[in-house]
Amino acid sequence: MSRITVAVVDDEPITRMDIAGMLEDLGYEVAFEAGDGFDAVANCRNKRPDVVLMDVKMPVFDGLSATQTILKEDLAGSVILLTAFSDEEIVRKAGEIGVSGYLVKPVEQRLLRPAIEVAMAQSRRLRESRAETENAKQKLEDSKLIARAQSLYAAKEGVGEGEAYQILRRTAMDKRLPLAVIAKAYLEQEDPS
Repeated sequence: MSRITVAVVDDEPITRMDIAGMLEDLGYEVAFEAGDGFDAVANCRNKRPDVVLMDVKMPVFDGLSATQTILKEDLAGSVILLTAFSDEEIVRKAGEIGVSGYLVKPVEQRLLRPAIEVAMAQSRRLRESRAETENAKQKLEDSKLIARAQSLYAAKEGVGEGEAYQILRRTAMDKRLPLAVIAKAYLEQEDPS
């Protein structure tokens, strides 16, 4: 199994170096280090780390803006914010954009592993939930497609809806294809527009 990859984003080089060292000591792979939000997003697009440790206060492109982009575009599994400020407004915004954790600097090594492991677990649950939602949407779309094909076939061939369904189903089985694929092909054949 490959090691968990963690990106370190902070505008202070010493802080980045310290955190990267702690991560390596804990057995994590440092995906990259970046000094601002712009570089964080660019590197996430290329490396797709499991976790990003993101400083909040950075010049030009701050950590919250970068985090929002990273999470919106699904460029990393999760983001944990790093900040020297225990600011309620930052915590509120972080929660709104989907941050998985929050660590106050200076970061202590003993707090890194629990924060990363919880963030990874949250990320897994979120991915599973998204996959289930997409699967449910696809099943609903497939059902609609099959119902339309069944109805059209029944009307065109002068057979009952149940018989139309059985004919489409038998065709799908003979071709070893999902019924939705046969239904879509039938609908496209009947109405190619």
